[in-house]
Amino acid sequence: MSKSNIAISRFRCRNRFSAEAGALIRIQSDDLPLQSQGVWIWLQSLPSIFRITEQELQGSLFDVLVPLLMALTEQARLDLDALARVIQRSDDAVVFWLPLDEPRAADVAVELALHGLSGESSNPPDPKRSLQLWLKLKSLSWNQTHRYLALAAQRLDVPVMPVHLGGTSALQLGQGACRRLLRETLTDRTSLFSSQCGDKAVLHQLLATRGIPLPVQRLVKTADEAIAAAVELGWPVVLKPSKAGKGRGVWIGLRDSDELLRAWQNNIDSGFGAPHLIQQVVNGHDHRMLVVNGVLLATAQRRPAELCADGIHCLSYQIRIFNQDPERGKGYERLFNQVKLDARLEGLLATQGLSFSSIPAEGTMVLLSRAANLSQGGYSIDCSKTVHSDNRRLAEDVACLLGTDVVGLDVMSDDLSVSWRDGGTWLLEANLSPGLRPHLAANPGTDLCERFIRSLCGPDLLKTKIPIALVTGSVGKTTTTRVLAHLLRSTHDRVALSSSTGMELDGQVIREGDLSGAGPARRLLTDKRVEALVVEIARGGLFKFGLGLDSADGAIITCVDDNHVGFDGIKTREQMARVKGMVAQVASRIVVLNADDPLVLAMAHGRAPQTVALVGCDPGAAALQQHRQVGGLVALFDASPDGWIRLFQGDVLLMQICLSEIPASQGGAVMALAPASAFALALAVGLGQDPQLLVTQLRSFGLESIHSAGRFEHLVQKPLELLLTWADGEKAMRSVTHYAMVRARQMTFRRKMLLLSAPNKRDDSYIRAVGAATAGFDQVFCAEWGDPEPSIRATDEVPSLLMQGISAIGSEAPKARVVGSELEAVEEFVGALQPGDLAIVTSFFTKEMRQRLNKACHLLGIFGSTNVEIH
Repeated sequence: MSKSNIAISRFRCRNRFSAEAGALIRIQSDDLPLQSQGVWIWLQSLPSIFRITEQELQGSLFDVLVPLLMALTEQARLDLDALARVIQRSDDAVVFWLPLDEPRAADVAVELALHGLSGESSNPPDPKRSLQLWLKLKSLSWNQTHRYLALAAQRLDVPVMPVHLGGTSALQLGQGACRRLLRETLTDRTSLFSSQCGDKAVLHQLLATRGIPLPVQRLVKTADEAIAAAVELGWPVVLKPSKAGKGRGVWIGLRDSDELLRAWQNNIDSGFGAPHLIQQVVNGHDHRMLVVNGVLLATAQRRPAELCADGIHCLSYQIRIFNQDPERGKGYERLFNQVKLDARLEGLLATQGLSFSSIPAEGTMVLLSRAANLSQGGYSIDCSKTVHSDNRRLAEDVACLLGTDVVGLDVMSDDLSVSWRDGGTWLLEANLSPGLRPHLAANPGTDLCERFIRSLCGPDLLKTKIPIALVTGSVGKTTTTRVLAHLLRSTHDRVALSSSTGMELDGQVIREGDLSGAGPARRLLTDKRVEALVVEIARGGLFKFGLGLDSADGAIITCVDDNHVGFDGIKTREQMARVKGMVAQVASRIVVLNADDPLVLAMAHGRAPQTVALVGCDPGAAALQQHRQVGGLVALFDASPDGWIRLFQGDVLLMQICLSEIPASQGGAVMALAPASAFALALAVGLGQDPQLLVTQLRSFGLESIHSAGRFEHLVQKPLELLLTWADGEKAMRSVTHYAMVRARQMTFRRKMLLLSAPNKRDDSYIRAVGAATAGFDQVFCAEWGDPEPSIRATDEVPSLLMQGISAIGSEAPKARVVGSELEAVEEFVGALQPGDLAIVTSFFTKEMRQRLNKACHLLGIFGSTNVEIH
């Protein structure tokens, strides 16, 4: 099947198809070249056990495809009850929703499924390619330890997310400055010293002089040295690699040199290089003791795999039935592992006078492994409550000696309820990334994972979170996010911001470009420096990729206008409001809504009044009055030059400030700052900030250059004023015109000049309205939009539509001319300026436009080198 017949859209978290993450998959096949007859046999060849029956894989391609994908991606979902949904189906195409925690897994899963469906009984799919794709899919799935901890974190309301760095997967608990990272159970606080103790010989050397009960062992590098050490210690002995885990390469009870040589060669052939350890055999039961942050959390006795013979069938058949337990899997996907029918097991059966073809008498207990590891088919028994206090102290002391916050101790003991001081107890190994399976298998109902997380994150789990605020709307998002981030810096030292103009930390740009949306936000949540986060959520990312964040403390929806109606199949404002409303749905503490916009105001439906703040410009508006009557939070603003912002909790005035007191308003000229400040103040107070402290903080907004970057940003102040700003739509353009008129009253300007463009993907009436909003300027240069991507419009079509809008103003219309592309028109525009002019350039392409404007001012030299101030 051609890749052109497959379309996959990936969504993180809440999206327009589901409240959870997943992928929308469309597969089309005109001639149905694939078949499903051999897919069950192929599925069994993969190194996994799948929860699907052969009957579910019968039928046509599309009958089989969805259940097959659900089975392949089981490990990519925490919620095993999640269901796929067929959204549309025809004879030659199917569109369906596939739930996935990591949406990128969809691409690999689809490729793997189609690979499996492409074979025939006489020509099965390439097994090498099957394994490659399966391993790639596994790298994007949950491993067992991360799965159990993530589920526990969800139950405790601790933020959790997988982190993929190259080929390494980690689990993050908490956010930003509060986050903890784990790879399996190896934590980000594991010391360099303790990491050296993954070498069993080094560990033995460290603990031998500390009074810890240890078996006698010898480090060997060759088979001859191994035999000599075994003779010295006395048979039987244990052979194990010095560096390995999960019971791999461990041979217990080797009775003579022949057995030892066979075991040695097997390990070498399996990739376990020298050195190895020869260890005396000590009697007792194998135990795993889990110590976290210096406290013994759980102890399990591990028992080797064994079965009770039925007296009817041969052992090979009985072992296969034994392996059919749904809780037994391959690798580390299930709590228990299947028992391998291999040479090792054949040898163990021989020591019991048995073989695979033997039929032992009914009731005979047949040992299937000498090692007690669950990874080799064993099981476990919980004995946490019977551990003697001396043995508990021993385990916690060893963890302290190693200097690690998580360690799993392998202890051999006749009885852990008896003190180790009375003999019969030995420490065998210490594991710095211990699996949780022995404890979970011993007690499936245990709260171990919850206790593990509490131990790592501290008793106050609220401290695993940082304040997160989301801002969306048709206009005003960027300015609002900047004001809000500045306000939060009054109580948080390290506030991060991601927006359409870049990524910031502490008011400093750390990355440029359009970084609105949850992708950049998720990266900031992994940054240990970040103590609070403000995220601009744009329509495009929200529609195409989903919200991307599970939750937020607060959300702001500024308005729903026509800016992007007509994009991505959105035909009305109502449809746009439903998309943007996803942002309001995840706000747990406060959502701030524009009461002047009915579509936004409707997003308060179903929320408790104390979780809603309303913003408006008319104190007499019914919605605002009703909200104040129930004690709700209301922000009022007046956007005139003498305007103000006031915040009320019911009838109580919490704070007020004049617009002109905010430096970025430039004496009240920047009217857009009034609603932006009102939204930001309401959300900050809704998150518990001190209103009076916020007033003081707001009085410094505009003193940092980043506050106005691309928004009424002064590039030149003498002998004329040159500003760079952004204006998308009639409302935004009227704000620019308002600014020019106010500045003209504040100062005497020779002319008011404007370089204007509009996005070429807006409809005609929209672009005309932008032109019609320029009344008051003296001259307007109408330019083609600077987007390098191919346009559906003819050259000069956008400038012509702007000209039509300007002409519609009538006798008050400014002079206007067409100047080609906005970026290419910079020199012509700057060359036309004269001292005493007020010149404004509107552009989406802030960085490049700023560079071109600065360069033109220098190259043309029209101002004089001693007077020009370029910022």
